[in-house]
Amino acid sequence: MKKTFLKNKKNIQFLIIGLGLIGGSVAKRLSKNGFEVLAIDKNKSYLNNAKKSKTIIGSLEKIESSKKLLLVVALPPKVILNRFDEYLDYFYEAEFITDCTSVKESLLNKIRTKKLESKFILSHPIAGSEKSGFFNSKEDLFQDKISIISKHKGLSNSTLQICKEFWSELGSKTHYLDPKLHDKVFSLTSHVPHIVAFSLISLFSKRKISEYKKFIGGGLKDFTRIAESDPLMWENIFSLNKKNLLKDISEFEKEIKKIKEFILQGNEKKLEEHLKKIRKTKESLNR
Repeated sequence: MKKTFLKNKKNIQFLIIGLGLIGGSVAKRLSKNGFEVLAIDKNKSYLNNAKKSKTIIGSLEKIESSKKLLLVVALPPKVILNRFDEYLDYFYEAEFITDCTSVKESLLNKIRTKKLESKFILSHPIAGSEKSGFFNSKEDLFQDKISIISKHKGLSNSTLQICKEFWSELGSKTHYLDPKLHDKVFSLTSHVPHIVAFSLISLFSKRKISEYKKFIGGGLKDFTRIAESDPLMWENIFSLNKKNLLKDISEFEKEIKKIKEFILQGNEKKLEEHLKKIRKTKESLNR
């Protein structure tokens, strides 16, 4: 992508709020690409390690008013909302702000309340891991991944262009998705799968795990890998996307019940037909 706003690296400072998996990976890639990166994080070991490894040059004390401040908020969604006013001065000072969360509507409401619509753009990298924290961050985390940009009313063209250049700088491809539709889509494609994985492991906790553990195969390990994800972040996501999630959970319960009924009835033919139909749908997702 041709750079318009990010071509003069010496005139730009990136401030990352939150040096976890996502924020740390953003910082590492930007630093590698020659940008000056600053960061805020309540975890002092993350900050110290980031400074020692030269991922960042420092924190708020390094902000230079002569340079353009571009801000990336990489915190769990509820944490952003709860601390929004704490960072408000930096939001107003910055020329560009984006987030990295997988729930958008509640944050958009906050952005509108604070009159930041023109320069705060919603984005969401579809890249991550069940491992969290700065020490699991990687400079190539976003390489060849998709990042969603959610445009809203009042957004400036320059902010949109900076956001596209920003994700391109990290090696990511961008796609657009309306904020409301974003939350609906990711409820089913991301949030419900995490609920299913958490629930299955919860079921294991009610059994004598020692009797099952040595018989766990690769399929179950792959399926439940995401149950190792950060509980705080997923509590935030489940709570803030409540409306979409409750609807999808109800629909999922119906699907489970359908299979349960076929088993109860001993209706092997209908069960097999149902499973064949499901497999066909899954195969179409692979294409």
